[in-house]
Amino acid sequence: MQDPTQLFTLEAAGRDLLAGGFDGASALRGLGMLAVFGGHLDAGHLSEQVRHTLLDSLDHKLLASFDADQLIDYRARRPQISFDGDRFLDYRSPRLELHLVSDALGRPFLLLSGPEPDYQWERFVASVLFLVDKLDVKLVALVDAVPMPVPHTRPLGVTTHGNQDELVAGLSTWSPQARMLSGVAQLLELRLDEKRRGTTGYTLHVPHYLADAAYPQAAVAALEYVGAALGLMLPTDELRERGREVDRELDRQTGSSGEITAMVQGLERNFDQHSSGTGRSLLVGPDEQVPDAEELGAAVEEYLQSQPRHALDEDTESGPERQPGDLPGEDDGPEPADAG
Repeated sequence: MQDPTQLFTLEAAGRDLLAGGFDGASALRGLGMLAVFGGHLDAGHLSEQVRHTLLDSLDHKLLASFDADQLIDYRARRPQISFDGDRFLDYRSPRLELHLVSDALGRPFLLLSGPEPDYQWERFVASVLFLVDKLDVKLVALVDAVPMPVPHTRPLGVTTHGNQDELVAGLSTWSPQARMLSGVAQLLELRLDEKRRGTTGYTLHVPHYLADAAYPQAAVAALEYVGAALGLMLPTDELRERGREVDRELDRQTGSSGEITAMVQGLERNFDQHSSGTGRSLLVGPDEQVPDAEELGAAVEEYLQSQPRHALDEDTESGPERQPGDLPGEDDGPEPADAG
């Protein structure tokens, strides 16, 4: 394997923060990390919504960029470029990046996001493990989404995984035993577990007929799970409002089509027949009622507001300001979701 440390480049903020070397970056040690990748297991445009929501709403600094030329198959996922009548401009290359982000209460955490690598998975994972070790990351939370034959009219299901029992036990609404097609997130979780690094993962169940469209409800659930696991207050208000708009549009389309109505009713019957109703919340005891998404968000915010406030170092130079459309896949159509 080639040197994994040559696969990423420290950006301006990263060089400043780590000027004393990785071991001297005490301010960054012991943080939690959220990892989310576009591509495989990305039903409902989960990764794009999570990345945009966090980077558009929260203070952040770009620490490191991974070499997309070595990792991405451009012919399979072609980057976009603009044509202005007689010339080409504004080429947007894919970006796989590590950010330092501050939540709504100023609590810092790391965000690893971007398109899933097509090549050099082991080397990419080794480079992430190098950063995890040097920064002594306390917990890596991974989120993704899979298309499932479930109705949008029922609570969003989840399959949990990882080596932190207190964060995953009893939450899964579906826990199969099966061979499946792997993604880089699954490989990363496996290698972290082998290194005895803390991991927790949440795979959301998106209605299969909505897998190729933006489904804000999945992003809301992902941010709530991660917020509870990492002790963060993450923004969900805009996603919730967009989710209500999606619900209204789904109700309109369902009401105007007997075929759609019959399909949804069939999924509802199957869901109700097989739903165990045993899922629990990270925020309640085993004998208490499980809250809905709104109550869960309110409980997370109330808990976090009672905690001490932390902030990013304001004297640290921030990375280049992002412009609308700078993020990978912002204008691209979704890739077909693969449930494995």
